[in-house]
Amino acid sequence: MAINNIYVEYMNIADIYYSLEKYDKALEYYKLSMQNSKLYWASYYKTAKVYAIQSNWDSALPMYRRLLRRDPDNDSLKASLAYIYAMTGKLTKAERAYKELIYLQPDSRDYLENLTAVYFAKKQYDEGKVYLDILIEKFPDSENINKFKDLLKSVEDEKAAEVPLEEEGSLESEKSVFDEELENADAEDPDLPPPPAQGKKQKSSSADS
Repeated sequence: MAINNIYVEYMNIADIYYSLEKYDKALEYYKLSMQNSKLYWASYYKTAKVYAIQSNWDSALPMYRRLLRRDPDNDSLKASLAYIYAMTGKLTKAERAYKELIYLQPDSRDYLENLTAVYFAKKQYDEGKVYLDILIEKFPDSENINKFKDLLKSVEDEKAAEVPLEEEGSLESEKSVFDEELENADAEDPDLPPPPAQGKKQKSSSADS
């Protein structure tokens, strides 16, 4: 019992560091708590979340992929992947992802705002305006509406995006972008403890945070 308790303490310490925004220390203790099989996936999710907060996309992306494999219907994980695509310049994948998410949750303000931003980043202003109009109709109090309007007025002076865009395939695909992610198997952080042996699956979701 004492051994199990120490891993719970590691998790509690990690949560405290997280709340204090001391993310390197939080990572240290989340990884320690992952050595307990019962805490593994909750700690794994929180580790991925910290990597995303730190903009450590190379570490966050494969972790969110693995989490989605375990819980393929989790829209929160899909939204995290969509955000990572956008932040790493994979704008076509981000576009596909947010369109799928909007189909699942048409009344999500965040998804509408993010898809509009993706179109503007791609300089596809006509498409972006379509979703901006939907945003204005559904969420007229959105703080981002005026920002988007101002951007539309100054598109001729817009500079190239700071994040270099990757060469990507066509948007048209019969397969879900998230199904494609389930087929990827990127290398993860070598410092992470290995996952527990296969047993009863525990879902990992934002509810764990």
